[in-house]
Amino acid sequence: MKHSRRKKNYFHFFLIFCLLILSTAGLFIYKTNGVYLKKVYRNYVEATPKIYRAIASTEPYLKPHIKKYEVHGIDVSKHQGKINWDLVKHPDSGKKIDFVFIRATYGTYEDKLFDTNWVNAANKNFALGAYHYYWANTNSTLQANKFIETVELKKGDLPPVLDIEKLPKFQSKSNWLKGIKNWLNLIEMHYGLKPIIYTSDGFYKHHLKTDPFFTNYPRLWIANYNNIQQPDSNWHFWQYSDQVKIEGINENVDLNVFKNDSILFNELLKK
Repeated sequence: MKHSRRKKNYFHFFLIFCLLILSTAGLFIYKTNGVYLKKVYRNYVEATPKIYRAIASTEPYLKPHIKKYEVHGIDVSKHQGKINWDLVKHPDSGKKIDFVFIRATYGTYEDKLFDTNWVNAANKNFALGAYHYYWANTNSTLQANKFIETVELKKGDLPPVLDIEKLPKFQSKSNWLKGIKNWLNLIEMHYGLKPIIYTSDGFYKHHLKTDPFFTNYPRLWIANYNNIQQPDSNWHFWQYSDQVKIEGINENVDLNVFKNDSILFNELLKK
């Protein structure tokens, strides 16, 4: 009986000792994890504004090499749908929209929203430019005539634009180039303004620049959406993004900059 009681006492002491060890370990873990969790939370709170700033800095119009330009603009067509021009403004509150290029014609057809966009945008005092999307396999004179029939330029408007994006399928490249030159000449003769050529950086280098007529063409609007400081071509307008949300416009919009200052920009406008 005495031997049995002593064994029972040993068991109680061992059980109490284990509970003390577990309690001490639990308290240590609690305090340690508490400090750790507080540190994690503090780091999260401190990092959150940095994360938002990092996200914001990915917006192309907020990048320093874009913000440095003085003159900014957009371009639209029927693909943007009906636009509430009263709401349209630059997404960067420190910038304003100075110009708008609006598609007037494509091939031998008029953009169905051109007239509406042209009138409503004019009421907002943007410098306006009309552009034609060139169909590579359609007669260039017919295309030029359609543009002339559709677009009437006034004082303060930008020169006409020829949008060239595709190679021909049913004619030679040399005839295609002749057609483009014909369109440019007919439009310049009619409006008294040298047209602007719009195309991508790569398309210009590989398909247009190789022809002497286009090598040093004085008015280029280049599309390049890569993360670069500027296009390689001798550009005057740069379309640097086609994925920007603009208030008043439901679909994504292209953003552009003019290479030089507002004085040289104004020299482009119809007198």
